[in-house]
Amino acid sequence: MTQELSDYDRHPFDPYVRALANKWLILAFCLVAAIAGVMLSVQTGVWLWFSRFGAVITVAGLLLTMSPVFHKGIYISQSDAGKWAEQDEHGKTMITSEDDRRIGRSVFTGILISISGTVIWGFGDLVPVLL
Repeated sequence: MTQELSDYDRHPFDPYVRALANKWLILAFCLVAAIAGVMLSVQTGVWLWFSRFGAVITVAGLLLTMSPVFHKGIYISQSDAGKWAEQDEHGKTMITSEDDRRIGRSVFTGILISISGTVIWGFGDLVPVLL
């Protein structure tokens, strides 16, 4: 059952930023950016292009780490911070929902993308030296 939000809880940009919480869309964008960087570098012989596309990948990863804001909405992204805890099937305290855990996996993926992009950004121009 989906709960209807108050107009006070809606930010005008919520519909436009929701795609930034899509892990697969961000991964596809990163793959395209990496391929474009390699192709441009091979065609021009200047591996700084690959390094520059690493910066784009880093930004995409950072955006994915912000997926709770983009998925839930800009205003209500932290509204669950004070919710009551539940118990799991073993009687242990459980304070996250399946939705929270799914979003957490996207945040973790965003962190990995950011690290990869930063390494490419910093060392991508050294690829021909290492080959």
